[in-house]
This record gives sequence, structure tokens and C-alpha cells, in this order.
Amino acid sequence: MNRKPLITIIGKPNVGKSTLFNRIIGEKKSIVSPVEGVTRDRVYGSYDWLGKIYDIIDTGGFVLNENDIMNQNIKIQLDIAKDESDFIVFIVDGKTEITSNDLELAKNIRKLKKPFQLVVNKVDKKTDDNRNYHYYDLGLGDPIFTSAEHGRNIGDLLDVVAVNVSHEIKDINEEKYINLAIAGMPNVGKSSLVNCITNQQKSIVTNIAGTTRDAIDSYITYYNDEFRLIDTAGIRKKSKLLDDIEYYSSVRSFRAIDESDITAVVIDVSKGLSKQDRNIINYIIDKGKGLLIVLNKWDLIEKDNYTLKNIQDDIIASYPMTAYFPMMFISVKNNLRVRDILKNARKVFYERQRTIKTNDLNKFLEKTVYNYPPPSVNGKFLKIKYITQLAQSPPLFALYCNHPQLFTINYKRYFENQLRKTFGFEGSPIRISFRKK
Repeated sequence: MNRKPLITIIGKPNVGKSTLFNRIIGEKKSIVSPVEGVTRDRVYGSYDWLGKIYDIIDTGGFVLNENDIMNQNIKIQLDIAKDESDFIVFIVDGKTEITSNDLELAKNIRKLKKPFQLVVNKVDKKTDDNRNYHYYDLGLGDPIFTSAEHGRNIGDLLDVVAVNVSHEIKDINEEKYINLAIAGMPNVGKSSLVNCITNQQKSIVTNIAGTTRDAIDSYITYYNDEFRLIDTAGIRKKSKLLDDIEYYSSVRSFRAIDESDITAVVIDVSKGLSKQDRNIINYIIDKGKGLLIVLNKWDLIEKDNYTLKNIQDDIIASYPMTAYFPMMFISVKNNLRVRDILKNARKVFYERQRTIKTNDLNKFLEKTVYNYPPPSVNGKFLKIKYITQLAQSPPLFALYCNHPQLFTINYKRYFENQLRKTFGFEGSPIRISFRKK
């Protein structure tokens, strides 16, 4: 498996970082404001350039402390950029003079030993390029003069990135591994869980430093299947991120989910399913990854014979989507049911790769439509002609019909429920494409 290169946008406040980010990814994902320091919550996204996919980060503006020419926050961000980024875009304001912020950042960028490009933004016309010759004084080579607002020379910038970054950045996780990410909020027991899993295995366990993160991934064998366990930092709400270390840790966590086949979301069962837990689960499902719901700290719960089922029912009632994914109640502290995680991950991995014969699918379609015919909408009747499977991991099904737009939300849910009841796919998202025929 190849990971996507990571591009980091760096610069002082109000130079157009968020505008550039939005222009590159093609959507208004970052808040753009003329007020300095709006991007307090850093943003992580992806873009496609010439058929290649890149990850990109919009960072908050660097501000130098008047009493300390290089404050601790800048050191932290630059250190992390050095470790995480494959390419740095250093952006300055073409409508202002060079500042001490610019000079100090330029000096430190030269020290990073990472490929970079100086971008002089807010230069709307080619005739204005020569007015910004003083930016050569930063010692960062030839700048690219851009207008992120109007899209000027953005393609030139992306070409430079593409030339200077190898897209085939090999990660340690070869195709033979089942990539299992361990994710969740801080302090729910993720690292302890990884340690518990690896320590109890009878097979040889080796720790190999990954190329994309400073964490150490664990490689183990379970019933002849080789797993790569990816431990991640805790994912907080954006508003709760305390510093840049936490932000980049969060980015690493989302990238680990992107690279995984299956993600186990660890939840503190004593606190229940939080809104942020739901956000993490939604992200995993949106990415089409296999999902395990792991409720840790079972040892802290006062229980009787009905406690487990009652908690499970309450979670499903509050968030019905969770009914489709394995839910495990474990205690890392007591080593309780920890082995079930690999067992279920293995099962989900193979469920995601199943292919259902078209003949079997159309027998299912006939029965499903007979039991609950599609509703009419504005006097129009939906007729589903046939169904076929287009892909695996996650499974993708195409429904061919006369009026795809007539599929209601309720009927879509009904159809997916029937697919799962008939064919399984536990632990995997299901994609359904509605096509006109």
C-alpha cells in the first residue's frame, strides 16, 4: 500500500492560507476571514492533481512573540511539519513588506531539509509580479506569484509539488497485512489495548517503525493472517484541541483510518457513546472502512445478567447504525475478551471481500420488492429492474430502475437492511448506487 504525500501550508496570519487551501481542494472547508487568526482549528483535506491524490493541511498562522523572536508554538509546529510533511508551501502576503515573522519562518524552513515552495499571494496581475522582487531576499529561491482568491497560478504551484514529491511513498504495510487501526478519544485505553493484544500472542511479534508517523506499528500473526496494528493518538473535538501537537496527532489518526482496512473505535463504556465517538464512527463509515465498536473498561461497570444487553440496546436505540457492526465489551485491565477483537476483525475483513452472484441478488430483489413494494411519489411508480454487485471492500451494489430519484430515505434503509439480513456483511459499510435503466 502506498500512502498519500502530505502537503503543509505554513505562513503568518492573514496571508491567504485558508483561501489557498479551499482553492486547492475545491471546496470552502476552511473558514476565510480578513480577521487575523481565524484558523484556530487546523484543517486536513485531500485533492487530486493529474490523477494523483495528495493530503493537505491548512495550519493556523504563525505569530512571533515580541519578547521571544521564536516562541515555543512556532518551534512545535515547525518540528512537527519536519516530521510529518513531504512538502511545505510557505505563503506570504504580496501586498505587504517582508516582516520579522517572514524572515524567521524562512530561516527555519531552510533548516527543515524538506522540499518547499515560496508562494507570494494576493498578486492578482502579472504586471504586479515585478513589484514583489524583494521576496527573493528570503533566500527561498524563485517564488510563485499567486492569487488564491482568483485562482491565478495555482496550477503552477501544484505542478511544482507534483515534480518534487514522489507519489509512490511506500509504507511498511504491504498488501499481505490486514491493517487494523485502533482509534478513539483520549484516555480510553487504546495503547494499553494494543499492548495487551500483542503481548498475549503466541506468534512472534515484531515492532517496525512506520514511515508515516512516529508511532510504532505492531505486526502479529493470528490464525495464519498477518495483522498490522496501528495505534493512534486520541481524537478530540476541534474546539478541544489544546495545541499543535494534538492537532497533528489528530491528523495522524485520521490518516491511519484512511490507510486501514478496519478500524476499532475504543469507547469508555463507563461514559457511554459520546457525540465525538459518533463523529469518529461516521468518518470511518464515510471512508468505507470496516468498523468494530470496542467498549473498554467493563471492569468499572456494576452489572447483572442484563447489563451488557441493556447497554447494547441503548446504544443501538440512540444510534441505529451501530446495529450493523460488531460490538465488544472488554476490559484491557483484566484481559477480558481482548482476543475477540482480532477474531472479529478477521471476520469483517473477509465479509468485506464477499461477492454475491447476480442471480442470487435478483432472487433477493424479487422477494424484497414483493414483501414491500417501492412507494409511489407524485403519482410516479418506481420499478426496480435488476441488481448487481460492482465492487468489494466495501461492497457496492447497483440498482437499475426507471426513476432513481424516487428512492426515498426510508426505502433505501429498508433495502440495505434486507441486504444485510440476507447476505450478512456485518462490520462493513454497504454502498448502493441507483442508476437509470
